[in-house]
Amino acid sequence: MNTDPTRVVLVGAGVRGRIWARVIAEAPDATLAGIVDLDEARARRARDDSAPGAAVHRDLASALADPDIDAEAVVIATPPATHHRLVSRALAHRLHVLCEKPLSEDLDEVVDLIARADAARRHLLVGMNFRYLPSSQRIRRLVRTGALGALSHAHFTYHRQRDGNRDDLNDYVMSMAHPMLLEQSIHHFDLLRYCYGAEVESLVCDTWRPSWSTYEGDCCVSVLFRFDSGVRANYLGTWTAAWNRMDFRWRSDFECGTLIQREQFDDLVRVDFDRGLGLRGPNFKGDGEAETPVGEALGPCVPFVDDTRGLLAEFLGAVRGESDPVTTGADHLETLLLVHGCIESLSSGRWVDMPALRNRLRLASAAARDDRPGAASGAAP
Repeated sequence: MNTDPTRVVLVGAGVRGRIWARVIAEAPDATLAGIVDLDEARARRARDDSAPGAAVHRDLASALADPDIDAEAVVIATPPATHHRLVSRALAHRLHVLCEKPLSEDLDEVVDLIARADAARRHLLVGMNFRYLPSSQRIRRLVRTGALGALSHAHFTYHRQRDGNRDDLNDYVMSMAHPMLLEQSIHHFDLLRYCYGAEVESLVCDTWRPSWSTYEGDCCVSVLFRFDSGVRANYLGTWTAAWNRMDFRWRSDFECGTLIQREQFDDLVRVDFDRGLGLRGPNFKGDGEAETPVGEALGPCVPFVDDTRGLLAEFLGAVRGESDPVTTGADHLETLLLVHGCIESLSSGRWVDMPALRNRLRLASAAARDDRPGAASGAAP
């Protein structure tokens, strides 16, 4: 097995790309060999900050042709509209790929990229880094071990005043039709799937845009989920809150207790349910009268950095043949299907049956693959 550091080229040196540059450069089992950005000055700044030895290019084609880069893998941190073209080119050069979410806003393109990765026998992972927050890992473990009994229902709320005019935020989301769904809620939907170890059976959704929003599209999302495990989840997320204080709360109720995450990146508490207490004391119990929440001891975490380290470790382990990846393109498709199920529900005003939506996609994608030039040989154009 090759023990040399994996040589990685980074495409995109914007807000997210600068974090990736730091994380890759600091990884002991990776070398940031090149940075690609249409804005060469921005790419040079990322290089100077994180990896002085990295080559700088304006496009991926020239970086792949550079013998000094000689990459085995690529991390793509560019706007979604560029993903299909860039991932396809990287896979055609037989590189392993980790691409920021969403892999594409077009489901057919996502299915196509998964097929290309399979044909090239290369790993394709997607940037769902919040899976690697210590709080997410703890919730997932407690669900899987059954430490609190069977999970029954959940309530997930995310209230944020995210002014899209800030200089330190990506601006491509400003004109998206569903910015909250595709850029933020997708993370939350993915966490529900990942931590609960279950798939959504059906959902109903509503979205809207408050009058004072800085976004052109809908930035408020409300969803009811029914999971195939029987779990129900109620979700509300917004980028246009009327209070600048970030308000995050994710509550999961089990038969023997409750988990409550009270901040976006930490502050996870556990409540052990005392059934008999409901027969004593006030009907409406407050602090000091109900069970006492106990904080879960979580490891330290720098948000967006340490969780990205966890995702990179999964990617590098897959590239080096040390482990099978979980955060794959195929898995991401399941999360992306929830986003499109929400859009379909919004259009119809009805519950959406997710197995039926998956089947429709499977049939449509099979037809599209049959019609694609080179499909019979698996060749990438």
